[in-house]
Amino acid sequence: MTYRTGQRFKKTGLLAAGVVLASAVIGCVSNRAPARTDLRWPWWPNAMEITKITRIGRPDAAGIRPIEVRVLFEDPDGDPSKASGELRLRIGRPNEREDPVEVMLDLLDPDIQRIYFERVTGCYRIPIRVDLPGLVEGRMLRIEADYVGQDGVVLKDRLDFVLEVPLQSEPGTGSPVG
Repeated sequence: MTYRTGQRFKKTGLLAAGVVLASAVIGCVSNRAPARTDLRWPWWPNAMEITKITRIGRPDAAGIRPIEVRVLFEDPDGDPSKASGELRLRIGRPNEREDPVEVMLDLLDPDIQRIYFERVTGCYRIPIRVDLPGLVEGRMLRIEADYVGQDGVVLKDRLDFVLEVPLQSEPGTGSPVG
């Protein structure tokens, strides 16, 4: 019986070594193939939304809080997708005769993609410093987005956004001014 137990240990050891070796070989196999540029891609974004998770960000060193605009693109299957084109955002006050704050993003640039795309939300998070006079708590702003895709699609959306806190905070404290 002792001999059989020893054989069982040897067989178990060999089996364990085989599993480790197979795992090592499988671990070296890539789960990513090179990008195909010769095929037609059906999942270009065909919908865009300024999402409700747009919010006021944390104050910077000067005590200014940016508005973190989150823009979601979806493909024809309704799944979040990255965009490939030009995105223009404007933030202003509705029915006022002032120039809105405007930001342009070139989403064809891979560095811009890396900076602004959030994997967790599937959105682009674009912090925008809004420096308009009289931005106090309860003030309504209008955020507008225009997108022109590399494939020619034109998408538009807008969101009315009420400030829950002032955008200016006391320097060094992070507390709202007022």
